[in-house]
Amino acid sequence: MTLLDTSVIIDYLAGDQKIIALLKEILTKEDAKTTTITEYELLRHKARIKKQAEERFLSSATVYSFDRAAAKEAATLFQELQDTSRMINDNDLLIAGIAISRGEVLLTRDRKLASIGKNNIKAL
Repeated sequence: MTLLDTSVIIDYLAGDQKIIALLKEILTKEDAKTTTITEYELLRHKARIKKQAEERFLSSATVYSFDRAAAKEAATLFQELQDTSRMINDNDLLIAGIAISRGEVLLTRDRKLASIGKNNIKAL
């Protein structure tokens, strides 16, 4: 069970061969999954061509919403990171909260997000 972070989807759509190969392997076993936070981050592009590619990708993906369970996980993570002075940005906290609450492994290329020390967050 794999959830794709914004950074992975951007690199996939940009033609990164390593990410394309990895996603081909993953997508033979399961559907593409991401979050509404990632959807927002992708769709705020001004470039029409990028937005169209992102919309096509998102239309074929399962998109998890930020709900109460995710809010609790994100708040717990926020407190843990604040206590150790290792804060990350709010969008990444929300995405991590969704992944944790859904029991998904979050694939990311964001080293700061991957460094928070959760087993279900994997850096590529």
